[in-house]
Amino acid sequence: MSVKKKCVFVVNPISGLGRQKDLPDLIKLHLDTTKFEYEVVVTEYPGHATEIGEHYRSQADCLIAVGGDGTINETASALLGSDTALGIIPLGSGNGFARHLNISTNPVRAIKQLNESTVAPLDVGFMNDQPFFNVSGTGFDALISKKFADQARRGYATYIRCIWEELTSYQPRTYRYQLNDKSVEGDFFLVAFANTEQYGNNAIIAPQAQTNDGLLDVVFIRPFPTAYIVTFMLLVFTRQIHLSPYVEIHQTDKFVLKQLNDPLVHIDGEYVDMKDHTLNLSLRPNNLNVLRPSH
Repeated sequence: MSVKKKCVFVVNPISGLGRQKDLPDLIKLHLDTTKFEYEVVVTEYPGHATEIGEHYRSQADCLIAVGGDGTINETASALLGSDTALGIIPLGSGNGFARHLNISTNPVRAIKQLNESTVAPLDVGFMNDQPFFNVSGTGFDALISKKFADQARRGYATYIRCIWEELTSYQPRTYRYQLNDKSVEGDFFLVAFANTEQYGNNAIIAPQAQTNDGLLDVVFIRPFPTAYIVTFMLLVFTRQIHLSPYVEIHQTDKFVLKQLNDPLVHIDGEYVDMKDHTLNLSLRPNNLNVLRPSH
């Protein structure tokens, strides 16, 4: 008889617009207890998921992050370089990391996928030594992350409202960086650092990004006219953003970007009050084990 794997479900109680309340019952109904023994731990404050992960990383075979990309980031950050695998039940607004890994956004299906999952090593990005697993960046996307964090109600509709409220008044920001041995300075709508292809909700920012290629996709988006917004969004949601004349994408394992305005940064969709104007980006290959659906 095979030994059961121990899993710890790390649940963010404010994610999922209330769906997380049903999780204990859903786990009991749908997790294969011939393969897993488990316990459920609920986070109580920002950063708690990382503390939980650090406590259990030597005791459990897998930690299952139940929440959005922020909860995933906190949980995964505790597992870097360890044999303990990260699992995901996505309950966020965008669920970009889970979507890239083909993990269902339906909690019941996501639990059932755990039953047949396999362990795969994934690359991890770093911004000034802070790990990220999906997409991080500076500029307009960071502004939206900051605004979204201040909203009383979360969810996709709130996120879209934040975008439209800021889109026409946003002023591009100035950056300086080295590329192909040349120093470049210019104004950009945003600069994204992508380990996966999308922000979430299938908004594809880096169509060629992979989590096992040893490279970050650095996406530069230059300012574009208001009349181009609809065309731009169509390109984003049809995996064709790279065809836009306002977009450049470069692949690298190291990159340095200097913000010439006040710092405005997000990590995996969560606004970060980072004081450094200089962003040092790097990548560590195969630094995190993840439970992926086997089919």
